[in-house]
Amino acid sequence: MNSAKMHLSFLRGDLMNIELYPQYQLYLLTLNLLMLKEQIIPENCDEWCVNATIINRAYYSSLLFCELWLEDVKHFKPKAPWEFDEDEKRRGEHKQVRDALFDFGQKIAQKELSDLASLRKKADYNPFYDISPKEVNSAIEHMENIFRQLEFQ
Repeated sequence: MNSAKMHLSFLRGDLMNIELYPQYQLYLLTLNLLMLKEQIIPENCDEWCVNATIINRAYYSSLLFCELWLEDVKHFKPKAPWEFDEDEKRRGEHKQVRDALFDFGQKIAQKELSDLASLRKKADYNPFYDISPKEVNSAIEHMENIFRQLEFQ
């Protein structure tokens, strides 16, 4: 049984079948990228480009899953920039999601998403940064922890 199918059991519930949502498909894609990493490194490219992609996909699948959870369970949706009041401090949508997780008592998921965001920034914005296999595995762990942590009930 592959890793994605093993994790399916904690994502199914009476009220919501996460398999039907694109957030879950992105989660599966990320796990498959990791499994096929050695086979998909493009010619004239080193492992960095695939590692960076895996970290990026782990972050965005987690972010979108958190947004789905916040909207479905807590009825929270991040504000678009034009929705802020004049006297209100503007925050980006990603920051709003991390703050909302914390505010709703999901401190572990918030920490995992923050750690993933840091890894993604390194991977996306510094092409000369040597991404280690440990960092790739860490990104996958953060993603899986987030998917396990947030329950739809």
